[in-house]
Amino acid sequence: MRLPTIKLPRRVRLVLLGAVAPVLAGLLALAVSPLLQGPSIDSLYWLREHLNGPRPAPDPSPVVVVGIDEETYRRQPFAGTPQALWGPRLGVVLGAMLDGGAAAVGLDIVHPTSVETLIPGFERDYLLTLRRGGRDGRLVLAKVQHQSDPLMPYRGYMIAAGVNNVRSVNLVEDPDGVLRRVPLTLSVAGPANGEQGGQTKAEPGMAVEVASRALKAPLERAADGSVSLGGYRLPGGEGNRLLVNHATAPGAIPTYSLADLFACAEAGKSDYFARHFKGKAVMVGTVLDVEDRKLSSNRWVTKPEGLNLPERCALPVMSDLYVSGRTRDSIPGVYIHAAAISNLMAGDALAEMGKPAGASLVLLLAGLAALVTLATRPPVAAAGLVLLLAGWSGVAVELFQAGLVLPYLQAALAAVLVFPLALGFRFAVLDRDQRRIRNAFKLYLPGSLIDDMIASGQSPSLGGEERDLSILFCDIAGFTKMSEGMEPEALVTVLNRYFTVMTDIIEEHGGFVDKYIGDAVLAVFGAPYAIDNHARAAVAAALAMRQAMADDPTLLATSSGRGSNRIGIATGPALIGNIGSPRRFNYTVMGDTVNLASRLEGANKYYNTTLMVSGETMRHHGDPEAFRALDIVQVVGRSEPVEVFEPLPEARRADPEDSAQRAAYAAALDHWRAGRFEAAASGFRALAAGDGAALAMLHKAEKRVGHPAEPGWAGVTALTDK
Repeated sequence: MRLPTIKLPRRVRLVLLGAVAPVLAGLLALAVSPLLQGPSIDSLYWLREHLNGPRPAPDPSPVVVVGIDEETYRRQPFAGTPQALWGPRLGVVLGAMLDGGAAAVGLDIVHPTSVETLIPGFERDYLLTLRRGGRDGRLVLAKVQHQSDPLMPYRGYMIAAGVNNVRSVNLVEDPDGVLRRVPLTLSVAGPANGEQGGQTKAEPGMAVEVASRALKAPLERAADGSVSLGGYRLPGGEGNRLLVNHATAPGAIPTYSLADLFACAEAGKSDYFARHFKGKAVMVGTVLDVEDRKLSSNRWVTKPEGLNLPERCALPVMSDLYVSGRTRDSIPGVYIHAAAISNLMAGDALAEMGKPAGASLVLLLAGLAALVTLATRPPVAAAGLVLLLAGWSGVAVELFQAGLVLPYLQAALAAVLVFPLALGFRFAVLDRDQRRIRNAFKLYLPGSLIDDMIASGQSPSLGGEERDLSILFCDIAGFTKMSEGMEPEALVTVLNRYFTVMTDIIEEHGGFVDKYIGDAVLAVFGAPYAIDNHARAAVAAALAMRQAMADDPTLLATSSGRGSNRIGIATGPALIGNIGSPRRFNYTVMGDTVNLASRLEGANKYYNTTLMVSGETMRHHGDPEAFRALDIVQVVGRSEPVEVFEPLPEARRADPEDSAQRAAYAAALDHWRAGRFEAAASGFRALAAGDGAALAMLHKAEKRVGHPAEPGWAGVTALTDK
C-alpha cells in the first residue's frame, strides 16, 4: 500500500526554512567561534577607532612607563656601557621615583647576573634602593616562567628586594599569535625564590601585582569563583586572564625616557618626580624598535611613536629619534602590562559576553538575516543584509565602547551564511512550485495573473467578471496573396516574427494578448489589472504597431508580396476571467465589445483605412483632436449604430496641410449627415485623390445625389460583411 504524500503549504515551509537556515548557519559560526573571537576583538578596535575616534586613557593616567629606549642607549652615561653595568644608574632613577611618591614600580626587565660578583660594592646603592622599595611594598621584580625552571633575577637582587616581591611577566598568546589578555594568576611550583620542590600554587602576574600594590588592595577570590581587586570585580573571560582594553589615543600612556630621568635625578629636580610620579603605578621596560615587541589586539589602530610625550625634565627629545608618521602593528610588551594595570586601577577592562548569551545573539542575527532573505527578492535581500550588518556593527561598537565584547564576527558570519543557505533552499524547494506554475501558464495567462496565483499559492479556477475594457483586434490584410506558394514552415516563421513584434508592442503599452485567431491578434487593455486610461493605451499601441510595419519593410514580406495589418478598437463592458470547463479553460474575454472590435477591424476595408476605433474609445481617450470622425456605421450583429474614428499619428496632427484636409473632410461629413448629398459629394470629391476614406464616402454620396434624404436620416452606413 502506497502511503499518501503530505505536502506542506508554502507558508509553512517558509516558516520551517526561516527556522532551519539560521540554526544551521549559527551552528556553523559557533563551531569556528574560538578561531574568530580574537580577530573579532581586533575588528571592534578598528571599527571603534573609525566610528568614535581613538579611545583616550583615563585622565590623569594611573600608570606611566619609563622606557629604556634608543635615546637611553645613545646618551651618556649609558652610551657605550654594557647594560650589566647600568644598575647604579637605574638605582638613581628608581630612588628618585620612590622619593617622588610612586605608588608601585614594576621592573619589566630580568637581570639574571650581576657584576657585583666581580666588583664587590659596585651596585651597593642600587641594592639599597631595591631593599627600600621592597620593604615599602612598592617594588616588584620580574621573572619569566618557563615550563621547567623560571628565569629569575640575580639572587642578590631578590634578597635585597625580598623574595616575595618577584612576579612573572609572562604574556600568553592566543592561537593566532596575538597578545590580547594578561594572566591574572599563574601556577608556580616551589617557593617563590625558584627552587624546585614544594606544591603548585597560584601567584598574581606582574600587572595584577603592581596594580594591587598601587591600590593597596589584595587580589580577592570569592566563593563563586569571581575575582576582585580594590572593590572592582574583574570581568570574566577566557581562562584566568584579563582582556586588555587598550587606550588608542596617541601617547595614551605617558612614557618617560630613562636617560632624561637620570639626568633629572642627577640635577636634583625632585619636584619633577613628585609632579609626574606621585601616586602612579610605574612600569620600567624596554621600548626599542626591535626588542620585545608584541602583536596586540590594537594592532590595526596603533599610532606613530613619539607623539604627545609628557613634559621633559633635563634633556630635549632627540630630533632624529622618531620617524614621522610611521606606524607598526606591534608594540613593546611593557605597554601591554601598563594597559592592563590601567584597566585594573580604573576599572575599565573588557568583558566578553558569556557563551550562552553570545550563542543566542548569533542565532538572533542569523534569524533576522533569514527573515530579510526570505521576505524579499534577492537584490533587495542583499541590500537588507548589508543594512542589517551595518546596524549590528553599530550596536557591537557602542557596547565595545562601554566595555562589553559581543561575538561580532561570529554573528556577522552566521548572517552572511544564512543568505546563500536560504536562497539555495528557496530556489531548490520553495520557488520550484512557483517555477512550475509560471512555466505551466506563462504561454496562456498574463504575467500579472500568474503573480497573483503564486502569491496566493492557489491554482487558477473558473470564474469571471464584467469590466470596462478596451479591446484591440488586429488582422492581416492580403494574407492569402502573401502566403501563395509558401511552404508551411516558411510561412510560420514569417508569422511568428510578426506576432512577436506586435505582442511586444501590446505588452509594452500595458495590454496582454488574449489569443491568436489564425492570422489575427486579440488584445485586452484594462485587465487583469486596471490601468489609468486603457483606451489611450490601446490607441497608442495600435499607432505603434502601424509604425513598426512602416519602419521594418521585412515584416510580413514574402516572395509573393507583402501583407499589411488592419486594427479595430472598441471600448465598453466585457466579460473577462477563467472561462471553460473544470478540465480545460482559458483566461479570456468575450462580449459585444469584443465583437465590435472585430467588426471595426473589418470595416477598415470599406474606408481604405488601417485604424478604426469606436466613439466610446475616442471619448475614453479624452483627446478629440487625436482623431478624425469617419462615419456612423451599423455593423453586422449589432442593432445600434456606432460612430467611428480614425486615430491620428503625431506627424499628421502636426502637419498644417493634413489639418486643412481633415477640416474639409469634417465639413463634407456634416453635409452627408444633414442629407445635403450634392454638397457632400463635392466636398469628398475634392479630397478623394489623396484620401481613401473620402473616396469611399464619395461613392456613397454620388449614389444619393438627386434623391432626397429619407425621414430620420442620420447618415448611418449599414455594413453587410463581418
